[in-house]
Amino acid sequence: MIIEKKALNQMLYSRKLIYTNSAREAWGNIINIYKEENAGGKILLPSYVGWSSNEGSGIFDPVSKSGLEYEFYELDECLNINIEDLKKKTKETDNPMILIVHYFGFIDTNYDQITDWLIDNKVFFVEDSAHAWLTDLLGGRCGRKGNYSFYSLHKLLPISKGGFLVKNTPEDDIEKQDVSIFNLNYDLLSIYIKRRDNYKYLYGLLKEVEEIEILHHSLEDGICPQTFPIIIKNYNRDKLYHEMNQRSYGVVSLYHTMINPLKASSSGASFVLSKKIMNLPIHQDVKKEQLDSMVSQLKRILHV
Repeated sequence: MIIEKKALNQMLYSRKLIYTNSAREAWGNIINIYKEENAGGKILLPSYVGWSSNEGSGIFDPVSKSGLEYEFYELDECLNINIEDLKKKTKETDNPMILIVHYFGFIDTNYDQITDWLIDNKVFFVEDSAHAWLTDLLGGRCGRKGNYSFYSLHKLLPISKGGFLVKNTPEDDIEKQDVSIFNLNYDLLSIYIKRRDNYKYLYGLLKEVEEIEILHHSLEDGICPQTFPIIIKNYNRDKLYHEMNQRSYGVVSLYHTMINPLKASSSGASFVLSKKIMNLPIHQDVKKEQLDSMVSQLKRILHV
């Protein structure tokens, strides 16, 4: 057996990255590819899809525009997939395309079980890594098992736009790859480490606060969080949101308003979580003393 001096196989472990203006554009392009190959298909979406008056819905707008049929599978209040519901709806659908969303940079507790089942049954599925592209690129925990995945650069970096469509099984067109992501002037590893450190520090400050529930109690290896999601128990989430932002603590609520088809949903995610969730900042600009101050203010408002 001959061993070459350096790697020569351009297709081995290759992933095709195509730059887009946004994750929404990348998702729309994937839907169009699916449409061309699967006439009469249906898209199965998670039952936690938000909408805002300024941006619409990055997940749902491309689906609605495509004209394809769609249906929602169940998520619980911690955004974990109801596996039996997903399997049932997949089996009942001709030519389904499944969208799996890695909310806030985290993966489903049963991610491997779900994706292995989809692969074994030759189901076309896409991973929404808009929040989780460092969990993919640096952590290797998601984004690599679906037919496609897509990223949103501005969700983690201080830039105004940019996304990537990722094809995980490229053909012999490797020379057409757009690898400009590697030319970004950011130390992605340092950003990854800082976000994880901030999450762990904030967890230590919040773990004993009884008026909130932390959505993710563990930060597994490879996970790069986009925000720190919490559930507000006995206080009006919208009032707390405004009070915190009035004091210059940049909290958000992803997603506070469900798209119209989900407003009457009984899903735990859309019916309960959307009304109580708040996302605290842990991005790379945030210092520990700022987290101390934010938590002190949060406790004052909640009378803890």
